[in-house]
Amino acid sequence: MRPIRCIAATLVLFALGTSVAPAGEIRVLAAVAVQDPLDRFAAAFTKATGHKVNVSYSLTGPILADIKAGKPVDVAVLPDAGRVGLESAGLSASQTPVSASLAGVGVRDGAPLPDISTLEKFKALLHETPSLSYTDPKSGGAFGQGFDRTLVELGLADEVHRKALMVGGSQEIVKVVASGKAAIAITFKSAIVTTPGLKFAGVLPAPFGNSEPFAASVLKSAASPDIANAFVASLLTPEAKALWIELGFMPASAAAH
Repeated sequence: MRPIRCIAATLVLFALGTSVAPAGEIRVLAAVAVQDPLDRFAAAFTKATGHKVNVSYSLTGPILADIKAGKPVDVAVLPDAGRVGLESAGLSASQTPVSASLAGVGVRDGAPLPDISTLEKFKALLHETPSLSYTDPKSGGAFGQGFDRTLVELGLADEVHRKALMVGGSQEIVKVVASGKAAIAITFKSAIVTTPGLKFAGVLPAPFGNSEPFAASVLKSAASPDIANAFVASLLTPEAKALWIELGFMPASAAAH
């Protein structure tokens, strides 16, 4: 595996060159699904520039509510539903696609890898599994809401709900399955492959959504727009692309709207 620290330590320099602007600070709100890469990018940006990046993570619905309520934020990194929400509310100064996360199934090490290559095989897994975990649609997570809508459309919702442990986002889902409280995780590949004790079985078949594009939006209310724009640029360097891919995402070109 490519050394993550080495990638993260150099990626910002490509975006900023030899900038000597006084050290400042930005506030970032981001979807839980991008926590693994964004923590690394934020630390690298601070190390390379001196600018502090304060990142808080939540689900799309609560993040949109906080921003619309006037919470001080410079950058929001959200899936498509969040990007659209910011755009329709007139809150974005710019929106930049940065990555896309694949969505699929994870199981514990030692468990057989299920075949989910077709809709019928995935439906069979949903019938056979004793338990599963995915994002509670009521929590405001965009992926959980979309997954649940498809379950309803296919007539599977009642059965799945009876044995589902629904929690607040990908980081909680992988903990539930790694601890043995549920047999399968249905969430982003990025969360599965970075969790010790789990392995990725494959992406969800259509009509379930199996990819989620993410965009970084610099807000019109940003207190430090120059730093915010530089941070967003650092997410698009060749080194950043390599790290996105290593952590289970697709590069920005695959997430273009």
